[in-house]
Amino acid sequence: MKRVLLVYPGYIVREQPLNILYIGSAVKAAGHAVALFEISAYRRRPLRGDPYRVIKENYEKLCDRFKPDVVGFSVMSVNYRIALELARLTKRRSPDVRTVFGGIHPTIAPEDTISEAAIDAICRGEGEASFTEFLAALDRGGDYTRIPGFWTKRDGAIFRNPMRPLIEDLDKIPFPDRDLISPARLQAELYGVNLLSSRGCPFPCSYCQNEYLMDLYRGYGRFVRYRSLENVFAEIDQVLQKYHPSRLSFSDESFTLNKKRLEEFCERYTRRYSIPFLCQTRPDLIDEATIRTLKEGGCDFINMAIEAGNPRIRNDVLQRNITDEQIVQAFELARRFGIRTGSFNMIGLPEEDLSTVWDTIRINKRLQPDRIMCTVYMPFLGTKLGEDCLLEGWLEHPVDDAEIYYTNIAIKHPTISGRTLFGYQGFFDYYVRLSPKLYPLIHLLRWAYQLLPKTSFGLPSLLRATREGLINFVYNMKRILPSRGFFMKTR
Repeated sequence: MKRVLLVYPGYIVREQPLNILYIGSAVKAAGHAVALFEISAYRRRPLRGDPYRVIKENYEKLCDRFKPDVVGFSVMSVNYRIALELARLTKRRSPDVRTVFGGIHPTIAPEDTISEAAIDAICRGEGEASFTEFLAALDRGGDYTRIPGFWTKRDGAIFRNPMRPLIEDLDKIPFPDRDLISPARLQAELYGVNLLSSRGCPFPCSYCQNEYLMDLYRGYGRFVRYRSLENVFAEIDQVLQKYHPSRLSFSDESFTLNKKRLEEFCERYTRRYSIPFLCQTRPDLIDEATIRTLKEGGCDFINMAIEAGNPRIRNDVLQRNITDEQIVQAFELARRFGIRTGSFNMIGLPEEDLSTVWDTIRINKRLQPDRIMCTVYMPFLGTKLGEDCLLEGWLEHPVDDAEIYYTNIAIKHPTISGRTLFGYQGFFDYYVRLSPKLYPLIHLLRWAYQLLPKTSFGLPSLLRATREGLINFVYNMKRILPSRGFFMKTR
């Protein structure tokens, strides 16, 4: 038996990190001891010295108590830096502890990741079978250099193995081990406890790493797979009994993709449960019959990605292939049937200027979603659009900071300044919710807000804390904005 410490180096805000919780349950089922370290409790950085000091101190305390043989990190590009810091700390403390990086970053950047001295192995793609096979080999002192889906080091050599076939029968995977995280993280704002009823998304949007994964797994099995409804309901039964959530959320990327399955799910769900659920999907996968099915089946909130309000940016640049009419119809149908909506949006996209940023504001103003989420575009490795932007020198600040995704501007946009993007991201909701008569005041507040540094990267601790405090103030003030354009012009 091995003692396995899993590390999630990001913040648990809206959804629980199901990927690493699935790994935890697979490791436990294989007979190993498991603990989890995550950094949500240490989000506020120290005002002096090493910004990661408190994280490192608490990580070391857990290592002292748990004494891991293997430390496995679930790594996205935005938290690669802190993951690497903790891996290096692990090796300084205990050189014999094996460090393994899994997740999307080592999957799309394997050579850069495995070249780091503090990293012993990487897992590419789905990790339940590969990681447990690696642990079994360590346990018996066997050969761990030929495991599909794993790249490993031994005696100075790197062993690069092909991908492991995708897990065909998702019912065979144990439910994610939610006991690994604090109960407070299971009642995230709006979202409650989240589940996955499927894996894979068939849409090749240019800003998403999904197309890279489809190419990587070509010939290794069906990319989109579904759990049986019996298996999904068994997990829901467990969640309700153990955790008593306020709601359920389905993290499937396109929950309404399979209409026949959706109908069966909703018909059976409403007979078994009274707790509402949230899901996310694409606007072009919504019609009246689908909305009716969701409403009658217990859904009371749908998140849908608009991304860009300008049709050319949305379809020619982002390759979404969704019309304005489909977006408007989806949101209006949801409202007509009494289902709340959330919209995902990006600004600072390639070929964008301020007029197209305003297109995105205007379409949200017309639709008035109940929840509005806006980020500034970031060129990620493994995406067609991101690779093009990186070649053109768009990346001005590193992406690998644990907090950079939402409120830090990493790009140098050719036509919109970073400060302007920072301002519009911060005040996006204000423009959508408030009357145009108030725009001169919003402009003034936005210009003042833009005096803050556009990124926290490399800032002195006190200035960083001041910046974060003002960002949080602007964010929290959004909660008192009128909802759905109350008393305001929306078109």
